[in-house]
Amino acid sequence: MTAQPPHAQALDPDSARDMLASLVHRAVRTASTAPSAFPQGLRVEVPVAYTEALAWLRAQRADCSVYWAGRERRGQIAGVGAADVIAGQDGGLEAAFLELQRVLAPAHLHLRYYGGMAFDPSREPSAEWQPFGAYRFILPRFQLENHGAHSYLVCNVLLRTATDCAREPEQVLEGLDALVFPRESAAAALPIPRHRVDLPDSAGWAVSVGRVLETIRRGGLEKVVLSRRSVFSFDAPLDPLALLTRIVARTPAAYAFCFQPEAGAAFLGASPERLYSRHGGHVESEAVASTRPRGATDAEDAALARDLLASDKDRREHAFVVRAIEEALQRLCRSVYAGPDISVLKLPHCQHLRCPLEGILNDGVSDAAVMQALHPSPAVGGVPTDEAVAHIRGHEPFDRGWYAGPVGWVGPESGEFAVAIRSGLVRGNALSLYSGAGIVDGSTPDGEWSEIETKLSNALSALTGHDD
Repeated sequence: MTAQPPHAQALDPDSARDMLASLVHRAVRTASTAPSAFPQGLRVEVPVAYTEALAWLRAQRADCSVYWAGRERRGQIAGVGAADVIAGQDGGLEAAFLELQRVLAPAHLHLRYYGGMAFDPSREPSAEWQPFGAYRFILPRFQLENHGAHSYLVCNVLLRTATDCAREPEQVLEGLDALVFPRESAAAALPIPRHRVDLPDSAGWAVSVGRVLETIRRGGLEKVVLSRRSVFSFDAPLDPLALLTRIVARTPAAYAFCFQPEAGAAFLGASPERLYSRHGGHVESEAVASTRPRGATDAEDAALARDLLASDKDRREHAFVVRAIEEALQRLCRSVYAGPDISVLKLPHCQHLRCPLEGILNDGVSDAAVMQALHPSPAVGGVPTDEAVAHIRGHEPFDRGWYAGPVGWVGPESGEFAVAIRSGLVRGNALSLYSGAGIVDGSTPDGEWSEIETKLSNALSALTGHDD
């Protein structure tokens, strides 16, 4: 169910709060007349004077928050508080999506839960990842949504019982009074990183790559994506939204996200890679793999792109991903189409091979089924998938947590998830940045170390404020 004001004129913040409160009372009163319809998810929205989403989110005094933006910033949401949370510390993804759909099925088309899951949800989360769990999806209490030049203030309400009909409006009023609308956007100030530790270090990385190459030579694996955790220490707590503000300014073509389940813990990033997008029965995915840096000149940049397209090693690495996604979609769809040509996806600091894929889902295919079929792809796991993930679980010297897992949103008839690469975990005074490289026959430790440094360069430039 949704409620909107009788006109679309943008309101000042005070008027928007007043109108939103009135509409929430009306929507809950209407819902209370149909008590057999619980749970009921209500979405109430009013147009408000344009406000930059990240600046608005940074101004709030909330321990729990979420930010999500599509590619090219086509649609941004900043959410605070929680009308509902569906979370777990184990890998019960099917149960999680069943609960999501139980709430979403009768809800308005634009009601959405935002969240994600661990790369390896069967693994017990380490201490730093405990607040995130194996999966966590949140229905924000309040959202500021930007669509083009238009802003909307949104309130979400979940009524599970008749008791909620009396309680929820009062809680909404308390939350509305606490919302802040900044008059101007303050500069994103960040402390200076004082110390850096890489896990593994270069020597350990060489051992890890050598171990994978030996397994490949014996025929046990075809590809394993190894990752590295670079931990930066600061003299003061790091503001994750200030860091994300800088990252977003540098990567307009990427998905941008920040999930903060509690004070002092945030997972953020700007990912170039879509896991899948679903609208009704239509699903889209893409294969992104292999890397080159960007050139200092147009000629150098074009030469690097040609080298990437011509590289046998990189084409083989990318082909693993295309084949795996195509086979996964064929199991779910009655028709599948893969783009005829491989293109080069150009980002500010690097470029990748990319191939789009799409299909028409069979009747009854759930988001959980799509997620389980596509994650983890060979772009973040390896080939064969189960053996590669087992190798990662047994040999990487840290818990990936949500790094390289799916992050995004799910609604009644649609959903979209990115692969959470180019990402980092903020815990108090520490920032862990994650990056990875696919190891195949022909890989070298130095070459793959250089690749993950290239992938890290965008976040590093955001940290320092320099682009070189």
